[in-house]
Amino acid sequence: MAKETKKYNYLIVGGGMAADQAVAGIRSIDKEGTIGIISADTDEPYARPALSKKLWVDPDFHDEDIDFHTAQKYNAQISLATRVTKVEPENHAVETDKGEKYAYDELLLATGSKAKALNGEKSDRVVALRSKQDYLKIRKFSGKGNHVIVVGNGYIGSEIAAGLIQSDTEVSLVITGDRIFDKKFPAFLSEKYEQKYLEAGMKIYHNSKASDYELTKNGVKVQLDDGTELEAAGLVLGIGAFTDYSLASEAGLKVDEHGVVVDEHLKTSAPDIWAAGDIISYPDQILGRQSAGHVRHAINSGLFVGKQMAGENGIYDYTPVFYSWVFDINWEAFGKVDSNLEMYAEKLGDEKYIVYYFEKDVLAGVLSWSSGVSLDHLKSILKKRPTVEELGKVVKIEAVE
Repeated sequence: MAKETKKYNYLIVGGGMAADQAVAGIRSIDKEGTIGIISADTDEPYARPALSKKLWVDPDFHDEDIDFHTAQKYNAQISLATRVTKVEPENHAVETDKGEKYAYDELLLATGSKAKALNGEKSDRVVALRSKQDYLKIRKFSGKGNHVIVVGNGYIGSEIAAGLIQSDTEVSLVITGDRIFDKKFPAFLSEKYEQKYLEAGMKIYHNSKASDYELTKNGVKVQLDDGTELEAAGLVLGIGAFTDYSLASEAGLKVDEHGVVVDEHLKTSAPDIWAAGDIISYPDQILGRQSAGHVRHAINSGLFVGKQMAGENGIYDYTPVFYSWVFDINWEAFGKVDSNLEMYAEKLGDEKYIVYYFEKDVLAGVLSWSSGVSLDHLKSILKKRPTVEELGKVVKIEAVE
């Protein structure tokens, strides 16, 4: 039987970057209130983007450098490797998989996303990259010229493939499209992007899916849907992530197709319960109600909601930016970025572009390709929702495919 073991002024479910920033937000206003964090992760909050980026390309940056030391820094208590199985809004309490009960004055749900995986035998040589422990597993079978297979045409797949090949690893990248990021970038940019991978010596399997894998004595064998077989020391999956907001739904909180419904203050439909990060359906000030699975959204929503929980009264007005950098290319984007839309490019100089995406002749998204242009400026353009003709009067743009 569950028993109440702790009571906190602020209780946070989730141990990611949103949780870390929520604690920072709380402490910026309330220096004394008790803070508890319940995390399913085995490590305290850390800088997740580094797992597929900086840790692979900066020899002076190490595993311990990504740790935030959240509990010590902000005088909070954290329970690791613990899952909340039930939220009881009427009792201001939660229950965990260890049979413990925690009471709260204010509760934050910030459980983030989970990496998608393939069906097959579990092994430390098959990793769907999401956590610090996943990164450490990849380190063990990569490097020293070892061959690693990476599956995925999104952020994680493209980033970890680039990181590995810059870390003395032979890489085979399996993607479903004609080119890397061909579903987001116009063709001329996805071609430039992919060329960096090819120049680095990567083997790319286009229009392919990993249909099955099996463990071998020294690694893993992957079968593609066209019958091709690849053998390597390890397999890394970057095939996307999903959010699970059943915890909120089962507690009677309002949810929709985007996630846990919150208002402009990031408050849920239940008294004294807030939500932030990947799991929320929130009213974006530019894009309308949506969800956003991007680290900057986690950081900004976490900091904002922490302050709200501690008594501040504001409106969440950050429009999320998703970004990536590989080799010597960096890009940032927001809004609807889809290569099926009508696209126009503004060339700012050598290898510097802004791409504007139009849906039904109205600006719907913007991509900044190593441009250095202020994102606030680009967001202000998107907010005005210009037509192609209207934008063309103030910016020199050309249609691209």
